[in-house]
Amino acid sequence: MDKKTENILRQNNFTLVNIFSLLKAKRLVLFLTIGVFILFGWTYYVTTPDSYETHSILLVESQNSAQSSGLGSLALAAGISVGGNSAEQNVLDPALYPMILQSKPFLSELMYSRVKSELYEDSVSLYKYMVEVKPQNSIYKFLKRPTSILSSPLQIVDSVDEKVIDEKLMYQPLEMYVLSQISTRIQASPEGRLLTISTEMPEADLSYQFSKLVENYLIEYTTKYLQEKQSMQVEYLEAQYLKSEKGFKEAQTALATFRERNQGIYLESLKAREQNLNADYSLKFELYRTIAQELEMAKIKLNSQKPIFSPIEPAFIPNSPSSPKLLVTLALTIMLGAVVGMILIFALYIRQYYLIHRESES
Repeated sequence: MDKKTENILRQNNFTLVNIFSLLKAKRLVLFLTIGVFILFGWTYYVTTPDSYETHSILLVESQNSAQSSGLGSLALAAGISVGGNSAEQNVLDPALYPMILQSKPFLSELMYSRVKSELYEDSVSLYKYMVEVKPQNSIYKFLKRPTSILSSPLQIVDSVDEKVIDEKLMYQPLEMYVLSQISTRIQASPEGRLLTISTEMPEADLSYQFSKLVENYLIEYTTKYLQEKQSMQVEYLEAQYLKSEKGFKEAQTALATFRERNQGIYLESLKAREQNLNADYSLKFELYRTIAQELEMAKIKLNSQKPIFSPIEPAFIPNSPSSPKLLVTLALTIMLGAVVGMILIFALYIRQYYLIHRESES
């Protein structure tokens, strides 16, 4: 320690000029710290695989606004009162879409979906791809599992007929790993009726395929959710329709057969029998007609509950990797190295200050 530094610390003369002098005296520590962090940043950049990001913007609409007028006029022409308001929106709350995209049933569907990769000759499931390729930083993988260097790479038997259970109660460790990897590669940002979806994968074409898979599964999942209750209503009415149709045809046949067998006979008992058959026929016909109208109305409502995802900005194959970025990595490491270096210099001067004043007191 030079005399100037010792005098500043001994006299507690911490002016801006003196503080700058103290920092200048320890600039080697600062440069060495920044250099170490730059080395770490460069190592991180080299050991991190490229990642390609794909963005798409969807406009979420209801079919009511587009089809209510046409379907409604057809329904009215058939004598069916559809009811409801055309302004009624049969869409989910936009805030639910990010939750759906991160839900395990949704991610499980994606996990066993098949894609084309430049690393495989044939199509491969995302489960097999993620387990065998492990597109992560090499240093992170080593720190997480040091024995991976000595062990042979995992090989997954990829079944084409892989089935996913909708309500799976238990996931294997490798499945949980793949689910977490897929989850971190999907981002959704709703804003009004617009939904922005961002996906990320180690290959450009794979990122595009993954983005389209996410969109398609989201449409299927949302449609299934919205139409589930109405589908049950349609199924119930279809069963009742078949029963009423059978009863109507039976009553129609019974009345026609009775009239054919009793032509020219005018007995009061036969007239009463014919009236009973005619009343039964009219009743079953009215029931059949009513259920048929209800069934058509339920089908119209079911069709109107299918959401429309219109692409405002469709996904496209990225031309260059989105990460890692060398300049950003170096800038962050330089800033972090400078902060740590300043803290280290400050700690060194605190120690020297303590030693100097302890000697003065003794």
